[in-house]
Amino acid sequence: MEQVNYYLVLEKRLGDYILIDINKLDICNNVVTNDIASIDAFTMLYSESEIKSSIERSNMATLDYLNGNLKIISDAKHKHNLPIITKDMYLIINEFQTSNFKMNQDMKNKIFGLYKKIIESLFTDSVFIKGLLNRLKESLRYNNKLEMFQIIEELPYNRSRNIYIEVYNMEAKRKEELVRNLKLNDVA
Repeated sequence: MEQVNYYLVLEKRLGDYILIDINKLDICNNVVTNDIASIDAFTMLYSESEIKSSIERSNMATLDYLNGNLKIISDAKHKHNLPIITKDMYLIINEFQTSNFKMNQDMKNKIFGLYKKIIESLFTDSVFIKGLLNRLKESLRYNNKLEMFQIIEELPYNRSRNIYIEVYNMEAKRKEELVRNLKLNDVA
């Protein structure tokens, strides 16, 4: 299997990137490699604005790129234009994981569907796949988020990452709706 290299970039517009040498940023304290887990370990420590401010201080990008989006790209076409996981996202995922909040059926179905798609792309033995899916299904049925995340973390990181991002998107949307409903109740 060929090694895939990942890079943090600023995207001015679709397909117009500038590579960021993370190791030259003033906020980088450890060596960051071209591995997606290494890049995520760095970006999870900072907000997007903190990273962009460091890029600006390091004179790595012009204002037109700084106004763009931080992304992760790779030298493999099918693993391109990935979102970064910031400190804010990490905190929401972690809060979701440890909260007493009960997932609704839609959330459970999305997580299960994404996990199933990943498992079926990794393995061919139908009995093995069914066993893995049953483990996740049980943790979802009992709303056992700690076990659910343990099962997800058994996947290769570049695959489990997709589920983390989906969990973040669902949780951020749920929190937005809660805030909107609170505001509506305050008005009424």
